[in-house]
Amino acid sequence: MREIHNILFDLDGTLVDSSGAIRASLAYALERGGLRLPDDRPVERLIGTPLLDIFRDEFGITGAAAEQAIADYRRHYDAEARSGTRVYDQVEDCLDTLRGAGCTLVVATVKPSPIAAKVLSEMGLDRYFSGVAGSSMDHARRDKADIIRHALREYGLDAAHSVMVGDRAQDIRGARSNRLYAVGVTWGFGLAEELVAAAPDHLVGRCGELPGLLLPQARPAAAAGRPAN
Repeated sequence: MREIHNILFDLDGTLVDSSGAIRASLAYALERGGLRLPDDRPVERLIGTPLLDIFRDEFGITGAAAEQAIADYRRHYDAEARSGTRVYDQVEDCLDTLRGAGCTLVVATVKPSPIAAKVLSEMGLDRYFSGVAGSSMDHARRDKADIIRHALREYGLDAAHSVMVGDRAQDIRGARSNRLYAVGVTWGFGLAEELVAAAPDHLVGRCGELPGLLLPQARPAAAAGRPAN
């Protein structure tokens, strides 16, 4: 593995389990528009997809109605995010180790930057990160590859020494588009087969495994399976 200086983390499904807040906010927005989210409808597979695409592709809501649904969703989410979100096990120890080793940590998420920054603050994770790169409020930047590209430019990160860590295929594809090393995590919302098909450089099952994988001083040369470059 190349030497890693910068680590980009997805937010939902990687650092935090936000499924409770997201489901409640989605149900609220649909109800405001005269629709109903079925009780047995799983939302976990939607997490990581931009809201505009969710309302259009999953519920047939477009145009001004979609913009209203997004506004309703965000208003509810702003009020409910703290109570409906939890930090995954081992995340804080992992971030503390990586930052202590001198890595620059940045969040790259499909959430708009101000909303993601508020979640990080409310969960007590903001102190670990040098920045947040999210989607734009006007939806122009919502593809994960574009968000990662924005993060690299905004924070002056060298792609050759950067890695993207995320739980969905779009995280892996976005990393590939920007020539980043890609690590998939299996504790989030993505299916294992989805991640395997996206072909990350590594899959990890616990957040506590990341420092041993990404920090060269903790990674025995024989265990890497291939020479560093």
